[in-house]
Amino acid sequence: MSINSLTEDTVIEISKSIPISKFRDFFVKATGKELSGWEFQPWLNMQVGKTLKETIAVYCEAIERKNMEKILLEDRFNIVSGSDKIFITAFDKEIGHLGYSFGGGIGDGYCWGKYMVVYTKANVKSKNVVARIFIREDCIVLRLFVNNVDKHRAFIENAPTHIKDVFIGNQGTCSCNPKKENCHMRKTYTIDGKTIEKCSGVVFEFWNPPIEKLPDYIDLLKEFYTPPTIKHKSKP
Repeated sequence: MSINSLTEDTVIEISKSIPISKFRDFFVKATGKELSGWEFQPWLNMQVGKTLKETIAVYCEAIERKNMEKILLEDRFNIVSGSDKIFITAFDKEIGHLGYSFGGGIGDGYCWGKYMVVYTKANVKSKNVVARIFIREDCIVLRLFVNNVDKHRAFIENAPTHIKDVFIGNQGTCSCNPKKENCHMRKTYTIDGKTIEKCSGVVFEFWNPPIEKLPDYIDLLKEFYTPPTIKHKSKP
């Protein structure tokens, strides 16, 4: 079945007769929004029995109506403390200034927490994740996705302790034994003359991030995601 076989009146069903990929293609064409697979499928599962016209209208209305502050007022986020809501809202605003967005929706956290906020570059097809906030029953965790640490060695070596410790501490230390050669999950870099090996699956996490340290988290993102010609441009 091709995408042209679907219409606004097609009723959503999860079956082999209409692959999820076809619904996703229709959604992208109709809204111009491209959700990742793990975002789209849970959303689609909740729309079973509705027409595509109904679901797309509701989705577009929600995206335009809701911002982070309004979303956190929903009953499902009563588990989030007031201070954590302040941090999430402030982080969302600051990372937005850098050109990144959570897309207007907060989905399932899977094995990382009850819910998860995912930040990617706004208004582009590339969906490389730069940050996530895991919302758990008793706390939040900010995880930043950074690569090529050696290129930013000077910044890390001179960073505040609460930033540097995430790079040199035991969290996420590679525990493979024996070591696998060319492991795609291993991050290897050198800080203060010491070679460090981390597992990319569980690394660069900041637990219970306080609002007063927000500028340091944003500076870290700027270091890794701002082009050098702009980042280090000297003042006139």
